[in-house]
Amino acid sequence: MAAYSRSHRAACKILAAATVACLALPALAAEGPVYEVFGRALAPIANAVVGSPDGTSSAMVAEFRINGGTGAAAAAKGARLRLAVQAPDRIRIDVVREGIPSPFTACRDGNQLWAVPAEPMTALAEAAGLNDAAPQSGSAPPLLPLAIDSQMLAFLPLVFDVKDLGREENPSRRILEFSLLPQLRETLKAEEFTGRAWIGSDDRPTRVVLSTPSGEVDIEIEKLNFADQLAATAWQPSEGQEALRLPASALNDLFAKIIGSGTNAE
Repeated sequence: MAAYSRSHRAACKILAAATVACLALPALAAEGPVYEVFGRALAPIANAVVGSPDGTSSAMVAEFRINGGTGAAAAAKGARLRLAVQAPDRIRIDVVREGIPSPFTACRDGNQLWAVPAEPMTALAEAAGLNDAAPQSGSAPPLLPLAIDSQMLAFLPLVFDVKDLGREENPSRRILEFSLLPQLRETLKAEEFTGRAWIGSDDRPTRVVLSTPSGEVDIEIEKLNFADQLAATAWQPSEGQEALRLPASALNDLFAKIIGSGTNAE
């Protein structure tokens, strides 16, 4: 139960960040009622997390830069992240920092987690108390801990409280604020968060701020792509590369250590 709880928190935090950071859909300009705008923006992201309504797999890759933050995110200022997600149970995070020769990578593939480079990741895992984490068996929990299937995706925006904060000029951007409905957040035991997204005329965000009781992070979106699926090699370490192996439920704690580690695995 403890492992599943950690998996829930991992999904909530990382996917909330992914949702906020990736609000984009190449359709009409960001015009119309607030829930229509939010729904158009959320659709391709939800497909990558839950799966497409037609039953086919979907994936997304987002690249963004952390402009700054408070709390644990303060140490991540200047870091660049690459986030890959593919329904139903794959997520990969690559963190690039100035002064570190190779990215820190954590990847969940089903109910297993691998991380590279092995030596610094092992040190981070030990610092997080994950060195004795038990292997996970059985089917992997979904990336999004909600009882929802792909046919219900059209209703997903309704689980959020969305507010229109107006427009900003030069450049022209629509600003939306959103968070999980309190009743749903309590049911999921998810951490409280509020997201703000500055969305351009192409419905793509140029800046995102995610706030929680423990801190705030300011994110700049650099690239966002969607695909039916990513190559199988995207979910595996490079050939011959030694990797740390952990259960999928360790992802949240390991990622927190990666973000908070600065330029050293200490």
